[in-house]
Amino acid sequence: MKLKFIYILVALSLFTSTLLTSCSDSFFETSPATLITTPEVFSSEDNIDAFINGAIRYLMENSTSQDNPGLPAIFLTHEVMGEDAFARDGRYGFRDSYPYRDPFDNTTRRALFFWTLQYTSIDHANNIIANIDIDESTKQSIKHLKGQAYALRAYNYLNLVRQYQFTYVKDANTKAIPVYTEPTTPSTNPNPLSTVSEVYDLIIKDLTEAEKLLPGFERTVKNRPDINVVYGLFARTYLTLENWELAAEYAARARAGYPVMTPEQYTGGFNDVSNPEWIWGHPQTQTQNKGGASYLAYIETTPYTTDANGTNLYYGYNSIMPDPHFIALFDDGDIRKSLFEIATQPAEALYRHYRYKKFRNKYPNHDGHIVLMRSSEVLLIEAESKARLNDVNGAVGTLNELRRNRNLSDLSATDFDKEGIIDEILLERRRELWGEGFRLYDILRLQTAPVRRETTETFVDDEGRTVSVRGHWITKFPDGTDLVPNSKYYLFPIPLNEINNNPNLDK
Repeated sequence: MKLKFIYILVALSLFTSTLLTSCSDSFFETSPATLITTPEVFSSEDNIDAFINGAIRYLMENSTSQDNPGLPAIFLTHEVMGEDAFARDGRYGFRDSYPYRDPFDNTTRRALFFWTLQYTSIDHANNIIANIDIDESTKQSIKHLKGQAYALRAYNYLNLVRQYQFTYVKDANTKAIPVYTEPTTPSTNPNPLSTVSEVYDLIIKDLTEAEKLLPGFERTVKNRPDINVVYGLFARTYLTLENWELAAEYAARARAGYPVMTPEQYTGGFNDVSNPEWIWGHPQTQTQNKGGASYLAYIETTPYTTDANGTNLYYGYNSIMPDPHFIALFDDGDIRKSLFEIATQPAEALYRHYRYKKFRNKYPNHDGHIVLMRSSEVLLIEAESKARLNDVNGAVGTLNELRRNRNLSDLSATDFDKEGIIDEILLERRRELWGEGFRLYDILRLQTAPVRRETTETFVDDEGRTVSVRGHWITKFPDGTDLVPNSKYYLFPIPLNEINNNPNLDK
């Protein structure tokens, strides 16, 4: 590993303000962190707590350019690599991720950013784990801090192993990514690739440690991983491992105390951690948000005001749109379907696109929050796991809990066999979790391919003309071949910098 990227100057003030230079493709400039020796950083509980807060902010907010607004840039990349979202032609931000060119190209800044962001976050967790000793006399609050570090490390490795290699059940013994469990220094030797199985072993080990340390932790802000978050990460892990019994068990634990949001709450804009079903989320202030280049500003498609002529105006890049065929997946009466509408004004920026009002930034400060885990997600893990265990009644009953809160009638178990209810649950994952970063993970774990189709849908615009709706404009891989399962184009690449500076990758 190229140590100048992975070595962390451990600091309380880990992350300084990003200096915005322009709205072009140029990099942001960032001020260097202030070097503080490790003993000073971990000399008090308050310092450790501040370090964790900074580490979380780094993962969520650090950027190298406007098209890389922290971890949410990866979520958005996952979405446009599927079939239910597309990037607007020529629009800044994800125009190269949508056609599988970026981050497939390991020479791009995005490929380097995705790798460096997550491994830096791992190193933050490693510093906390290595510098907090636990014994019988240790305060519970200190144990809680170390438990959060284990959860964050597991979260990063779970993401990485699903981004850089095919799914566990395809080949558990194939090489995936390097594993680091100790803080890196300038003298650290870069590690070889570990297998998929070895990475998952570490994830489960870390989550088990977090599960031991976090009971009793009552967080004041939802950006901290607590025991419910750990249960949710277990559920995601066992879902991918296809350990259906444990996936169902941990999913049920994760959503305890977090009721599925009501239809009215679903229309609230997905921008606030106070939502009762958000298990984990990252609140942002105006100064922390990246403004027009933030997660919400890329995916938001709701006009926030109009000009003097009554033309809809939008904030941010509004780069990622719902595909018209995705909208067809929703039944009439579904509260989610009511959030779609076509932009019909020829003068507005999103003309001929479907707007989807699921995500709406907060105005006037543009300080919307980032969702990381919801009870609906883990409910769907529970339902799918039950279905794969041949419990059709249980799967339908669990799915109906979600459907009732989307203004839909109950399904009857007598109408489904095992495969039928699995298909329905997988469709529900697409409907419910759109924009939250899960689509690529599902494509890889299910070993399927996105089905991208151009639309023939038309509408009458505000000037009375019949025009076509915009939808997918890329339906092939960069080499001109069809989209197929288990393609190399779905995997993130190890960046060229890493390849050049880690001679152990091929060992």
